[in-house]
Amino acid sequence: MNVFKKITGGLFMLLPILCLFIAAGLFAPAAASGANTFSVTLPASTEITMQDADAVLPVTITNDSATKSIRDITFTIDTVKYSFSSATVAPSGWCIDSVATGSITFALTQAGGACSNGNTASKILPGASLLFDLTLEPVAVALDVTAETLTGVTVTKENGFSLLGALPTWTLRSLETTMTSLAESVGVGGEITVTLYLTNRTTSTLTALEATPGPPTASSAIVTNTDGPFYGTTLTRGNTTAAATSISVDSTADFSSSGTIKIDSEEICYSSITATSFGAITRGCNSTVAASHSNNSVVYNLTPFTLAADESGTISWTFSADSTGEVYFTTVAANGAATAKSEQVTSNRTVIGDFTAILTVSPEAVITAQTATATLVVQNNGSTTLYNVAPTLPTGCVGGATESYVSGPVPATIASLVAGSTGAFEWTYAITGAEGDAYCLIGTATADGPVVTNTATSNTGTISHYSVTLTPAIISSGATNQTLLWNIYNGSGCSIRSVDITPPVGAGTWTCGSVTAPASWSGACGAPVAYSSGGAGTDIASGGSGQFGITFTTTETVTSDTVLSFPVDISARGCGGTTSTLGSYVTLSQFAISLAHTPVGPIDADGTAAYTMTATLTKNGAALSGKTIDFTTTNGVLSATTGITDETGVVTLTLTAPTSTTDTSADVTVTYLSISATDTLSFTGWNKANLQYWGSLTPTPASVDCGVSVYFTLDIRNIHPTFSMNLDTLSYFAFNDSAAGGGATYIAYLNAPVTIPANSTVTGVQFGPVAVDSAFLAGTYTPTSNSAPPPESGLFFSDGGTNDQYRGVSDTVTVGGSCGASTIDIIEWHEMR
Repeated sequence: MNVFKKITGGLFMLLPILCLFIAAGLFAPAAASGANTFSVTLPASTEITMQDADAVLPVTITNDSATKSIRDITFTIDTVKYSFSSATVAPSGWCIDSVATGSITFALTQAGGACSNGNTASKILPGASLLFDLTLEPVAVALDVTAETLTGVTVTKENGFSLLGALPTWTLRSLETTMTSLAESVGVGGEITVTLYLTNRTTSTLTALEATPGPPTASSAIVTNTDGPFYGTTLTRGNTTAAATSISVDSTADFSSSGTIKIDSEEICYSSITATSFGAITRGCNSTVAASHSNNSVVYNLTPFTLAADESGTISWTFSADSTGEVYFTTVAANGAATAKSEQVTSNRTVIGDFTAILTVSPEAVITAQTATATLVVQNNGSTTLYNVAPTLPTGCVGGATESYVSGPVPATIASLVAGSTGAFEWTYAITGAEGDAYCLIGTATADGPVVTNTATSNTGTISHYSVTLTPAIISSGATNQTLLWNIYNGSGCSIRSVDITPPVGAGTWTCGSVTAPASWSGACGAPVAYSSGGAGTDIASGGSGQFGITFTTTETVTSDTVLSFPVDISARGCGGTTSTLGSYVTLSQFAISLAHTPVGPIDADGTAAYTMTATLTKNGAALSGKTIDFTTTNGVLSATTGITDETGVVTLTLTAPTSTTDTSADVTVTYLSISATDTLSFTGWNKANLQYWGSLTPTPASVDCGVSVYFTLDIRNIHPTFSMNLDTLSYFAFNDSAAGGGATYIAYLNAPVTIPANSTVTGVQFGPVAVDSAFLAGTYTPTSNSAPPPESGLFFSDGGTNDQYRGVSDTVTVGGSCGASTIDIIEWHEMR
């Protein structure tokens, strides 16, 4: 009991001291209930890419405190590999208090517009979370880096916060990639080309670059991979025999010093190259058969390539469209050692069907009450003409902003859409809602039958406090006298009094030559380029907009496509004079593409007249051959949707006019990787009878032989809804052998006058008979339209001169028999002595 007394007595003596320690918090456990802690998270498997000027870490801060709110937060990072970008945008109700290379601090936007940790409703309440999108600028290193993390995250208000748990990690990737499906719309049975474009963003040389998985994974089992991968293309120069010991091409720039190529179905192994040929070749290698190949045949590279730092390459595949629906593709690029990879890349969507629709909204960032344009592009991928094509009124997607109809569609309907042709409808919508609300539209179109397109869902836009649109978004490397335009929209409650735009600092020189500003504003070149209003009366009012331009006399020269940041600082008048920084970006491309057309136009919207479209592709100013160019149109029929550039970097094809009774236009766009060019073509309305070849081309006798008399029957349709046409016997059907190098023409005139009523088809219309010229060269010929004979070709419809029309025939005629004969007079020669 003496022991008990000593112990209890000792404890009683210690009680005052224990109370002091507990009061001071010295015995409190590290994570006791009620501690002021916060946690930091990232989405699983977050990845960013080296040298990406718009790399974003989506960091979520969660307040684990039971009683205290978070009113400011600072992030720090390893400055050896990263820097924080001034283009980072703060969450709603927050602002950027300070930003430096290795740190960025966020605080609350106060009622007067100041940025501080004063108490506001936007603070992170106990138990709540908030997303911070941190824009980084990662530098290049040798290979992928895993388990990257922030060096610190701290909170000072409201008092005594500590980090709970470890900081999250991400992976820094080596390869920058984009992937494109070159067919936005295709019919069942059509072909889809998928192209992966990759750039080595490391400081190392990467070898054996492939796609994993390869081919890319399709989102739906409605397509089948039919060929590829191909690691580059070029075109043959001249005809190649099956016994040729070298292959002449436009360029071998995208090919390794030895490897395998494919032309048609033949594979050819080679072990030496020049700038324009493959040598030391083995014909018909890999169990294929040596064959002859014509001039301008496509040569595919079957050998994976090597890329030095900042070099780029392409990998492509072809897929067959097997059934209707929508499909997109995903993959990852990697080197052979799998030590350098890309982020997972996803292509655009392709719609498969006979009658398809694609809906887009523009712009993708608006202020509330700003208008947006909705465009529905419809395409007839079937084999017959569609009549009375009309769109449904697009409706808003569920949730988010409110999309209110303002006007449209323009046009209201499309009278006819021939097989292979495209049309477009446009509306205007007003977008209203809270900052951060998303908007999009859903729509369809119909035609007689009835037939209905797929249900098209547009891209998604967002309502912003301010919005900035920069055009053009892509410029050529080393461009001179290049003008960039910023359209700035004010969705805040205060007017905008000043705008500062900071050009990038790069390997080249961005030299500001001149500026343009809104009326009564002033602007001057500098660092930054600074603009200011003439006073409160000339500010950009709430709900208003202004355009700011900079012309750079010189820009930067790059060896691979590079995204550059142009931060825009917007300062308000009132609201505490707060300044907001928004990101704007330009892709500086080593490639340039242009598009031109002939004739000047306009041409008739009769479904037959055509423009010749010429696309030209260059790389750092030099012609780029062997590259696949994608063509799209908003109206009319393209002769092809893709083409491969020749040795001069040129692709040429035709756009056949739409059929319209009123004046109309078409926007034709050519695209290579991230660059594009658009040419607007004009058409004059054709408001009279409009005859078209409607199939069933039949020769009698069935065999078309040289020297034999033959007549043809075919079907003719008048696609005009009102006017008929009386054909006279000056009308003819013709074809010639000029494609084979001959000079013979077959012309068969209409054997009796015939009337083609409005909106009707007359079958079995006869032309001829007439004998096929014995000099005709044997072969198969397409009677394309020629409105400027000779030589005559296709159909000529005559009504006596008031509405004469030239039309093509899509079917072919095969000429055989004893062809190519000519009369030879034999002269007996007697030598006189």
